Amino acid sequence: MRRLVLINRKREMRQLCKFLLVVATSAAVMLLLRLFVFGIYRTPVDINNRIGKGDCVFVNKLGSNRLTKSDIVAFRGKSGSYALGEVMALPGDTLSVSRQRYVIPHNPCPKECDCNDCDLFLLYTGYGECLVFRCDIAGKAYRLWNLPW
Repeated sequence: MRRLVLINRKREMRQLCKFLLVVATSAAVMLLLRLFVFGIYRTPVDINNRIGKGDCVFVNKLGSNRLTKSDIVAFRGKSGSYALGEVMALPGDTLSVSRQRYVIPHNPCPKECDCNDCDLFLLYTGYGECLVFRCDIAGKAYRLWNLPW
């Protein structure tokens, strides 16, 4: 009888270990996916009536290679946290500001830098416009839903 109880306890311990291993593996996989593949954020401001304050957005971190005008993107701000903005101008576009013309440059880094992340984009963030390097853009953002609370 005592041997049967010990066998049952060993079996229960094995099942518990397997369960904990599955939970830990699942948590690690989800953490890696959230870090490198996608993110979900809540917007603090309205962005040109396309994404409203409080909307939840899905950010595809793998889709930041082909950006076009009017794409909503997530980017790393000055404080290190992520912000959202709408692409207003691409590298090579010409802007007119107070009767002055400016061209957003391709690869504004020194000639020694051969990276593709040096392109600048003009983004509208809801607070104003800012220039952001491609390497600071996390990915394209898509509106999921707006919860009123």
